[in-house]
Amino acid sequence: MMVYRRMHRLANAVIACCLFGFIVIFLKAPGEDQRLRDGVPVLSQNPVWSVNDWNGLNKEVVDLLKNESNRLSINEKPELSGWNFKTKEDMSLKGSEIVESVSFLNENFDILNAAKFGDLSTVKTILVIQVHDRPVYLQYLIESMRNTKGIEDTLLVFSHDINVGIINEMIRNITFARVYQIFYPYNLQLFPTVFPGQSPSDCPEKMKRDKAQETNCSNWSSPDKYGNYRVAQLTQIKHHWWWKMNFVFDGIVEKYSMKDPWVLLLEEDHMLAPDALHVLDIIVSNRPKYCENCEIISLGFYLKSTNKYGQDIAHLGVHPWYSSKHNMGMALQKNTSQKIKGCSEMFCKWDDYNWDWSLMQISAKCLPQRFRVIFTKSPRVIHIGDCGVHTHRCEAHKALQSTQELFRQHKDLLFPTSLSVTDTSRRSLKPSKENGGWGDIRDRQLCEINKSPLVRVSSQSASVLHKLLNSKIQFSSSNKTITSTTS
Repeated sequence: MMVYRRMHRLANAVIACCLFGFIVIFLKAPGEDQRLRDGVPVLSQNPVWSVNDWNGLNKEVVDLLKNESNRLSINEKPELSGWNFKTKEDMSLKGSEIVESVSFLNENFDILNAAKFGDLSTVKTILVIQVHDRPVYLQYLIESMRNTKGIEDTLLVFSHDINVGIINEMIRNITFARVYQIFYPYNLQLFPTVFPGQSPSDCPEKMKRDKAQETNCSNWSSPDKYGNYRVAQLTQIKHHWWWKMNFVFDGIVEKYSMKDPWVLLLEEDHMLAPDALHVLDIIVSNRPKYCENCEIISLGFYLKSTNKYGQDIAHLGVHPWYSSKHNMGMALQKNTSQKIKGCSEMFCKWDDYNWDWSLMQISAKCLPQRFRVIFTKSPRVIHIGDCGVHTHRCEAHKALQSTQELFRQHKDLLFPTSLSVTDTSRRSLKPSKENGGWGDIRDRQLCEINKSPLVRVSSQSASVLHKLLNSKIQFSSSNKTITSTTS
């Protein structure tokens, strides 16, 4: 009995100690609300910004996420605080005047940090980031680029289809590389209710063709192969990608007589490994040895598991390029872009609102030989976006943390001195069927226009942009909202 009582007292003492320790740890640990605000991480401070600036950024980030990334609705007047147009006395502008203003800014952008890093003559790599309206992800990408070795030797091109003040501020506070900003001129923010925006006279997406013909909506005769009508927010993604590609090669590489740089295509919800540019340089330098006929390099790869990340960190694969496998962190040069542009008719007519599957058709059916790709078995470009066009979970910090942990676990293996090809295949996978969303003849015509972004479209011509260019845009006195009418 005495032994039982002593054991009971000992057990109570152990429990009490554990409980006391747990309380101490709980009180000392930072609370969840200190690290996260509405599920969004409070970002680390950049010395260039004041505390008030960062508090404002995090508040705006939270507000944007709560509003599903501030997506435009055709029933809402778009926010235009990012633009600073000089309007006429009646607070209006013609669509052609707006397009001309945006195009002028694109072609005459004052390159940021050029005085610090020099002109573009020595740039061998251009990082092109397609930006929409997700500042949380973009801030993570910017921070990862800041920590990427060799970033100071590159040019960063941010291409936007919406002008958001807080995003502009983030980009214009970059000090670690040269920066160029461009804006897709025919975007939904400026032209929400006239094509390529969603015109009130357009057929609803799911309306049956016979009903559409009966109501005589404007595009009743051109649904996609599945019988659905265009959704402007989806078609804009492909339009923007195509316009951006052509502008970078024609309006930057060609204009500044750059020496055939590699153009690395990124999106706002990507992250770079610290050795991403180091690995790219090794592949470029040894391309004749790895795969002389490979015209595309892919630093991104969709891993099912990261268990072999360290094992494959210095390994490469050489395969026929396949869109769903090699579309992330894709790098190419001007000669390759010219081949793609030469097949613009197929790219523009293929009934698929996805740029990568449209590019897949070019590779499979238009070119004499399919594109081949050198890709990293352990990706140096990681996709962290779990909130976007197709998903809305919006837990950016979780994907960020897992990616940071992946790089931390393998930090001693990053920056390999050499790479080797361990995975070679000549088997070409069959391209997928059309995904639809691109049946409207107007989208196909605009796509051909976007092939030549430096060529002005006349408001007098009978082009698919005739209504847009001749529309009258009425601004509010604060220059924040607009209404448009067709002349």
